[in-house]
Amino acid sequence: MSKQKIRFILNPVAGKSSKNKLPELIADVIDAERFDCDICISEYAGHAGVLAEEAVDKGYDVVAVAGGDGSINEVGTKLIGTDIALAVIPVGSGNGLSRCLNIPLDPIKALELINRMAVCRIDTVTVNDVPFISIAGTGYDAQVADDYAHDTHHGFNTYLRYIVRNYFTLGEKEYTLQLADRSFTTKAFFISFANSNQMGYDVPISPKASLWDGKVDLCIVRKPNPLELPVVGSFFLSKNMDKSPKVDILQVSEATIIRPEAAALNIDGESVMFEKDLHIKINPLSLHVIV
Repeated sequence: MSKQKIRFILNPVAGKSSKNKLPELIADVIDAERFDCDICISEYAGHAGVLAEEAVDKGYDVVAVAGGDGSINEVGTKLIGTDIALAVIPVGSGNGLSRCLNIPLDPIKALELINRMAVCRIDTVTVNDVPFISIAGTGYDAQVADDYAHDTHHGFNTYLRYIVRNYFTLGEKEYTLQLADRSFTTKAFFISFANSNQMGYDVPISPKASLWDGKVDLCIVRKPNPLELPVVGSFFLSKNMDKSPKVDILQVSEATIIRPEAAALNIDGESVMFEKDLHIKINPLSLHVIV
């Protein structure tokens, strides 16, 4: 029986120092009788995606990525529509997708999942034909992601600083949503497009979002005033954001969002510039993932 081929793609600037030990952990944990492995280090922005595309062209069976949600999205979106399985070794800061899929945050335990090769298929989403796996959004959360991306210091404290600062500097904007059965205009502080239920750091923006339901959750969040913050915060902390009076969640397979102007989106923690109008569409069960 021939061995299966695995390409490991490591992000050297992901959040945890434990990633530096990954090459030796891979050698120790991965079953060498079943798998042939090569290890690649991403060297520049976008390089992880290039390495993933190369693995697709060469017929690899598994592409494993060690990084945060941005790296996972960069690699995983190159595998959409193929039979190649994505493996995740979460060494980022928020690790939202890993938490949603119950992938262990311990690198050794995450690597052990590859030996078991339990593969499931999950939905992915496109915004204006640009794919993403977990969470995207426009407004406040996109500005937080943009500020965080341009800061040389990563981690929860940095993320929290931009969460607080942008709360005081940003306001609501007007959006028009065109759904299959209706259209309406609303004001929102931000709108998240949740394929998974996790924003990272074990904070669910849409607790009932599922990676297998053929729907993306549009989470319309209005800005709470300072007196309302403790109440809204309690919904966040108790993982009941869908019950907050400041939040409306719509489950759709396709929608168009018309914004006041072109602006950056938060795409799985990465800031990406998009045109004014956003067309969002679910791609059911389009990605294989080892869980």
